[in-house]
Amino acid sequence: MSKSRGKLFETGRELLLQELLGYELGLTSQEDLWPRLKVALPKSDRVKRHIKRLLNAYLENREEIDIWIDHSLKSKSFAAYSDLEKMIMRLAVVETRFFGDEKMMPIIVSTWVDIARRYVDESFAKAIHAIMGTCYEEQNADTGLSKP
Repeated sequence: MSKSRGKLFETGRELLLQELLGYELGLTSQEDLWPRLKVALPKSDRVKRHIKRLLNAYLENREEIDIWIDHSLKSKSFAAYSDLEKMIMRLAVVETRFFGDEKMMPIIVSTWVDIARRYVDESFAKAIHAIMGTCYEEQNADTGLSKP
C-alpha cells in the first residue's frame, strides 16, 4: 500500500472513531453515522468501502467485542477505561478480528497504536498493541473452529 493511500485509510479510521464516539455519547443517531461519515471521508472509494465495512462490523458485534475485550485484558477491566479508550480498543479489535489478515496486520496495528499514542498516551498504545496481538493470535490459532 502506498504511503498516501495509507494516510487516507488512517484519516478514515480517525473520522470513524470521532463519529462513533459521538454515537456512543448519544450525540449522533445510528442512522446518521454513515451519511455523516460518507461526506467527511476522503474521496477514495476503497477507503469508503473499508470504513463502511468497519462501521457495520462494529455495530453488529459491539456487545460480543466488549465481552471478549473484558475477558482478554490482563491488568484492568474494560469498564475502567475512558469512553475514548474503549472506542479505540473496540475499533482496533474489530479491525483485527474481521479484516486482519497476515498481509494487513502490520498496517492495522501500526495505525491503531499511532492513534492510541496521539489520542491518549504511550502506555495505552502498548495496551492496544497487546490486545490486538491477543486477538490476532486467537483468530489464527489452529483450533479447528470456523473463522468469522
